[in-house]
Amino acid sequence: MSIFSGIAKAEHTFAAWCEKEWTALYNAAPKLEQVADTTLKYASGALQIAASVEANNPQIAAISKVVTTAQNGLTAASGLIADFGATPTASSVLSGVSSDLSALLTAAHVTNPTSVSAVTKVVNEVDALVAAIGTGSK
Repeated sequence: MSIFSGIAKAEHTFAAWCEKEWTALYNAAPKLEQVADTTLKYASGALQIAASVEANNPQIAAISKVVTTAQNGLTAASGLIADFGATPTASSVLSGVSSDLSALLTAAHVTNPTSVSAVTKVVNEVDALVAAIGTGSK
């Protein structure tokens, strides 16, 4: 059974694509740890793209701080998932990252379409992992 079987619209996420690729490589459903690790690396890179596009935004210091905090949260969640699996703690860390990033777009007046798209994609990926952790920890 796929770790993403309970996630609505999962077929349109990087995490779902990653799961499909891992399945093709290993001929078995991948472990949450493998999908999360790759997805969180993707998310961290996407946030870096968003931050670099916003270099001329007067709120760049605030944007950079939130992006750095989010990247640290993604790294911590990846480690928690690798060491302990699908836990409420990992889910909580990821939920916090998602909330912070959602608030970033409005609070820092981020309007560049590339930045908005990158942050929105990261929020969607993180939310997909939170849902997967929720189904994996039951």
